[in-house]
Amino acid sequence: MQSINEAGPPNVTYYLTELPPGACCVVSGVDTDPELERLKSMGICLGRTLEVVKAGDPMILKVYGTRIGISARLAEQIQVHMCGSSSRCWERRAARG
Repeated sequence: MQSINEAGPPNVTYYLTELPPGACCVVSGVDTDPELERLKSMGICLGRTLEVVKAGDPMILKVYGTRIGISARLAEQIQVHMCGSSSRCWERRAARG
């Protein structure tokens, strides 16, 4: 498997468990529908920007400034795209106003 850096190609789909700490990504899909409602209740939904704080089990994510932990089993069902050039893209947007 090739190394994924924080500014990986935004058009490539990864599973959340493939990303390193510090990576910024956007949720593009979830493999199992029953888990979708559970993820939505935690703020993880399609189009949401996430930051990987800690890889492993549990995986720690930053969602809208709040850190949440999810199991690796659940994280491996979440499909994401990289955000682009910044590892913390919501900070880049906030700086622009």
